[in-house]
Amino acid sequence: MKHAVLTVVALLFLMGCSLKETSIKPYSYTLEPSLKLERFKVSNTDVLKIARIDTPSDLNSRSILYQKEGATLPYKYGVWSETPPLKLQHLITEALQDQNHFNSVISGTSVASNNLVLEPVLQHFEEVFAEDGRSHVYVSLRFRLIEFKTGTVLASVRLSSLKEVTNTNGAAGAVEAFNAATAEVIRDLSLWINTVR
Repeated sequence: MKHAVLTVVALLFLMGCSLKETSIKPYSYTLEPSLKLERFKVSNTDVLKIARIDTPSDLNSRSILYQKEGATLPYKYGVWSETPPLKLQHLITEALQDQNHFNSVISGTSVASNNLVLEPVLQHFEEVFAEDGRSHVYVSLRFRLIEFKTGTVLASVRLSSLKEVTNTNGAAGAVEAFNAATAEVIRDLSLWINTVR
């Protein structure tokens, strides 16, 4: 009888543990870099369309990814509110529009007419752990500025940022570093595209 009672208690304990484990839901993080770009008083006549960001399939996910010992893994209790490519397209569109260098900056889904297209390719967007346990995030995009009517590539550039993760509190620390790295890439993009056009 004692054995049966102990077995039932042990099973209830284990079930309670497993229920507690599965009831924890991932926290949703938003990529929201702090940006303050120089604003132009007078814009040019160009209408710039930001094309859909091309990316490898593993980066087109809401998972917050990290690389450790050669493997790419997602954080268990942290996800992005939107996929990085989609969020980056919105961030780039808003930042360049707010800067007022171009007459208008539109997203890739807009049906408005435009004379320029910015084609971004997201190449890296992950946290990388070193052997000593420290980590950094690496954000890298390639951009091509294209004349819409002729298809001529006017200029291209690869912009990257590497930021150390100083807050080791799981995904939250990585998100802080992603925000800083993303802000740097968008700032560099604004400087580059304003000199090209």
